[in-house]
Amino acid sequence: MNASIRSLLTALLSAAALAACSKPDASATEVAAAVPSVVAVSDDPCAIVSKSEVREAFPGAESGKPNHSMDQYGMASCTWELPASTLAVQIFKSTNTAGEELRGRMLGVLDPLKPGLRDSIQYDTIAGLGDESVTAAVKADQAQGILADSAMLGIRKGDRMAVLFTSTLVDGDVAASRKALEALGRHAAARL
Repeated sequence: MNASIRSLLTALLSAAALAACSKPDASATEVAAAVPSVVAVSDDPCAIVSKSEVREAFPGAESGKPNHSMDQYGMASCTWELPASTLAVQIFKSTNTAGEELRGRMLGVLDPLKPGLRDSIQYDTIAGLGDESVTAAVKADQAQGILADSAMLGIRKGDRMAVLFTSTLVDGDVAASRKALEALGRHAAARL
């Protein structure tokens, strides 16, 4: 645990202890409510998967780097530079299902003038990842209305959602991309 987190936790615990001392009838529940839970590894999107796990799924990946562009929306983000693209992970609270989350995100690579296309995208449920997991991958096909390659995995666990995505397919292959994200998702789900 780094020194700044340790100092913050010490300050919070001290404040909670002082608050408990100032109320002789304070119950253990009130004191526990005054002390926030310790920041879990899963709150750090760069720690939800390790560099070696990312490299196993996406050879040549660099170390993950925090991306704060979505902080204002309550999404913690991290990106890994890949040889031909970027892998991104976002963690946030959500009431959506994993399938709803991916269907919404998929709209970004589909031609909006072809509304029927949305229903033709294949979404696969993956058993054993969190409470619910769904993957989708598409190869760009301008004629069909698929504007760019995209591969995504959504994992929901309680009210938390993790979405892993990249805009480059592994070896240009939809199935290989789904497989790589699923392998990576097995590690991420355990830490979510």
